[in-house]
Amino acid sequence: MTFQLERKSIEKYLVTAWGNATPIGLDEHEFEPIANCLKLSIVNGTTMQGSIGRTDNRIEHLGNVFINIYTTGGEGSATWRGYAETLMGLFFNKRLDNAGNVASTNEFIRFSPVNQHPYISGTISDIPFNIATITAPFVRYSYQ
Repeated sequence: MTFQLERKSIEKYLVTAWGNATPIGLDEHEFEPIANCLKLSIVNGTTMQGSIGRTDNRIEHLGNVFINIYTTGGEGSATWRGYAETLMGLFFNKRLDNAGNVASTNEFIRFSPVNQHPYISGTISDIPFNIATITAPFVRYSYQ
């Protein structure tokens, strides 16, 4: 079990996939938001038994990635909705290896587990910003 490797993999994937589109504040790092930036948070949830009777039992660690999208308040939703659509596409049914690369085999993290896809979980006006939040459910696998 390694929360650090999980964090590093998710951060690397987001930074690589998003590129230089906007600044990104990483999980729990000091970050001063500006208009048109992202803030990443990783929240861990429950742990479940994924398989029984194998040499190594699969353990499933459930969690959510939250991405706050900061845009200029009072200017409507067009900008944040564009960012949201792109972000939801980046995390929809995505599988990562433990280095944060897209994986076709040996997946370490899987987004969209059991039909839980990325979605817009809220918006708030907090002058001078509008803050929209994308939630991307995931499962991390370990074997014991």
